Amino acid sequence: MLKTITFLFLQLLITNIYAQTVSTIIEGSFSDGLAIDSQGNIYGSDWNGNTVYKYDTTGNVSIFKNGFSNPNGIAANSLDEIYICDHTANSIYKYDTNANLLASYTAGLITPAGIKRIPNTEDFIIVEYGTFTSSSKIKKLESNGTITTLYDGAPLNGPAGIAFINNIPYIANFNDRKIFKFENNTLTLIAQLSANGPSNSNFLGFLSTIGNQLIATQIGENKIYTINPNNGTITLYAGSIIGDSDGNINDATFSAPNGILGDDINNKIYISDATTKNLRIIDNAFLSVDEFENTISNIKLFPNPTADSLHIKIDTLKEKKVSISIIDINGKEVFNKNFYTENSTFNTKINTKNYPSGLYTVLITSNKQRVSKKILF
Repeated sequence: MLKTITFLFLQLLITNIYAQTVSTIIEGSFSDGLAIDSQGNIYGSDWNGNTVYKYDTTGNVSIFKNGFSNPNGIAANSLDEIYICDHTANSIYKYDTNANLLASYTAGLITPAGIKRIPNTEDFIIVEYGTFTSSSKIKKLESNGTITTLYDGAPLNGPAGIAFINNIPYIANFNDRKIFKFENNTLTLIAQLSANGPSNSNFLGFLSTIGNQLIATQIGENKIYTINPNNGTITLYAGSIIGDSDGNINDATFSAPNGILGDDINNKIYISDATTKNLRIIDNAFLSVDEFENTISNIKLFPNPTADSLHIKIDTLKEKKVSISIIDINGKEVFNKNFYTENSTFNTKINTKNYPSGLYTVLITSNKQRVSKKILF
């Protein structure tokens, strides 16, 4: 009996550690931009309402501030001062964590849609949606309140999403779903999300990061994608048909996902569903095998689908120990083994003949990073 209880406990522990799961917060109205402060509190705007809500670390949802005209993008600085884009009011407001107004920025602002703090500074990048393509802009808001224009016009087309990787900003257009690298005052197209949803809702909501990967929402498709910033590879991360199903990420559904926020510290992704106005939380948000290139690189899993055996090859192994786990669709770990090698290359074959047919997650862990890939047996 003791062995059975211990086994069930370990199985539950493994599931909690490794399974990517989705849960829903139904209190409040989270339909647009999201931000996080240093304590882990989440702030989310309700575009069609006039309110910004707060989801605190105890799980409580409260009104942070109301009275806006289409609140949109949100950001926080290192002092946990909260910046809120009031889109149709052509303003940005700064508050302390008790929702006391600290400053208003209105001069020269037209339809601010997204805002993100520039790493290692107290300055911000702002994107303005604009009335037409020619009036879409990228601006900088300095800590002293100075606003300057960094880029004006095409190929910007209703930008809203902003994310930083290695201190380089990436900008995403709402209208045509294009994602650009913004460096040396130049926009370089790296990717464009597909347009397989209804024609009136094929929009890219917002942009964020988890690890070294970009993550973006496609509203009309009810899907979330990852984008490799180095080569522009787009990978479906979650979502399928419209819905609000929780549970394993392979089964979870979303309802016009819009706002998105990666939390690397707690390994979570937060998403605001525009249709239901629910806040969705993805736990254990590790990404796919093709999406890390630092500690573990050049990983190949084949064949996919596989039948009797799965081959795993790592061409450039920077650490001597690698752990490999295989997790089924229910979050149960069906294989786990540590491998050691003195070489820079790694090659192994795992017998999968006795595993039931279905979708599995292969989890590869090194000392510093964890990567995964879905594979069909």
